[in-house]
Amino acid sequence: MKAFKFLSNTAFVFSLVVLASCSSDNDIEETKMVAKKIEFKAIINSNDTEDTEASSKVTRATLEDDYTVSWDDNDGIAVFCDNNEEAVEFGITPSSIDASTATFTNYGEVLPFWFDPNDLYYALYPKTSAATLNIGNASITSVMPTNQTVSTGRTYDKKALFMAACADKDERIFNFKNIPALIKVTISNNGSGKVKFIEIESKNTANILTGNFEVTPLYYPNKINIKSVSGADKKHTVKLQIPASADAQDFYLAVLPGRFDGLTLKFEGASGVLAKHEGSKTVEFKRSKIYDFGSYDIEKEIPEVK
Repeated sequence: MKAFKFLSNTAFVFSLVVLASCSSDNDIEETKMVAKKIEFKAIINSNDTEDTEASSKVTRATLEDDYTVSWDDNDGIAVFCDNNEEAVEFGITPSSIDASTATFTNYGEVLPFWFDPNDLYYALYPKTSAATLNIGNASITSVMPTNQTVSTGRTYDKKALFMAACADKDERIFNFKNIPALIKVTISNNGSGKVKFIEIESKNTANILTGNFEVTPLYYPNKINIKSVSGADKKHTVKLQIPASADAQDFYLAVLPGRFDGLTLKFEGASGVLAKHEGSKTVEFKRSKIYDFGSYDIEKEIPEVK
């Protein structure tokens, strides 16, 4: 970035020839880049709940059977200053991982000159180039993917399990809060790979399950506010691509918190919808919670195609 200096009024007493000869040297100030190491302590709060009556709490990094929390060796976070909409990516220090706590650093690489907040840092997990910070209201905008894919060794899409946090510029401690709710669907006897996708659809297209969202992490009190925002990626569906499996497995679809006027659960194969269950009951998904949509035996649920 280049900052242009305005000439003072007294500069006009010089001739145009002198002005032209000096402009190339003195009118443009080069931006300086700073090389230094910065570290952030990151914590996933295992008691991340704002409603004790809701169902089980959800975790984000590695979703264990008992919903405990742990960071992964290749995790990264996007860190924003309170003075710029762009983020800087920070990588995890694998040796620092202690279950829910880890350290993230830039490894001493060059930082943009603006990476020096007035008061606060903001962070989003996972790191994504699509995220930006609104300096005016300190909110981060990103996109919850509509098409989610089970990653290796998991039964959910890691890229969809967003978290956000705010940290003081001196302490640099991020206490992350989960953004999505999770819908749990258990399937068994899908060894033939008949079911390729699990899809949830809201009957009301105004009820947004995935797409553009805005999250505002607060330093005090330590909480986050989430809402869906307008945009081309605003969707009332979510679809999870699953692998073939002979054993019973719990799969999780990440959705934005909200109130929904009826939902439809679909099982899809290579040629389209194989079976579906429609519900008319109004439900409310709260962030950091798991909602169980039941267990389905694929051999019994979906007859063999003749």
